[in-house]
Amino acid sequence: MKEKMYVDRLFAGCEETPEIKDFKEEITANLRERVKELSLKMDEEQAFEKAAAELGDIKAIADDIGRKKSNETIGRMYMKAKTPVTKRTAAGMTAATAFLLLAAGIALIMLLRGTEQAGILYLSAALFSVSCSLFTYFGLTHETAAHYAMKKSRGAAYAIVCLLAVLGVSLAVAAFLFAGLKISSAVAIKSVLILPAVCALVFLLATEPKRRKPWLQAAIERETENSFDLNSEIMDPVTAAKFGITSGGLWILAIAVFVTLGLIFGWQYVWLVFIFTLAIQVFMLASVFGKKK
Repeated sequence: MKEKMYVDRLFAGCEETPEIKDFKEEITANLRERVKELSLKMDEEQAFEKAAAELGDIKAIADDIGRKKSNETIGRMYMKAKTPVTKRTAAGMTAATAFLLLAAGIALIMLLRGTEQAGILYLSAALFSVSCSLFTYFGLTHETAAHYAMKKSRGAAYAIVCLLAVLGVSLAVAAFLFAGLKISSAVAIKSVLILPAVCALVFLLATEPKRRKPWLQAAIERETENSFDLNSEIMDPVTAAKFGITSGGLWILAIAVFVTLGLIFGWQYVWLVFIFTLAIQVFMLASVFGKKK
């Protein structure tokens, strides 16, 4: 009875889940057996104190479990809480939806009528691009339960990047498929718009500040730590390094064989080299994990 009360006090801050209940019962049983064993050499009170001291970091484990449950509860609370949508965001999303429907309607009408006027196709592509950019801007500048709102200037930069990229692809596809433009010219149109967008996107992603809210950041760090521990158990660093070096060498050899055979015998069936290489890679991976319990 005394042992059970002691363990219950240790886990007083923890949620009584089936896992925690089984854990407590196991600790109580072990503590009771140890007290009984020590009672043969000393009085019962001293035996209990010594057995409790031998539990070591069980109090720290209980506190850690309590903190995790608390963080999970806070996380669930934040996720359930609805972040109000401002009138500005609602108006922006509505405008984006209107542009999207208009672009789809124009394209559908032209498809049903069988008319392929370049100017109208380009207009549809432009409306679709504007719609995507508006969704991007108002989506990023809206605060959610997990992320703070992005600054308006940065959100506008992402919107412009999206506009250029989508517009480049849309115009190139429309020009090639419906306006009779050569593929080289279509690719040129796409490159002029997409290349600056890609460069700007790389810069924005490289300088992106963290917008996660504290409770989400803590949850991600906890999951990352657990994942790292699991991966360390599955594959030690030395084995992982050997596997990576071997895999890199295998694929370099595969590319060399691919080019050599292609130049000598032609390119029709030489792609089978990569199929065989992929199969070897799978067998290597299976051999590594197969050694672990």
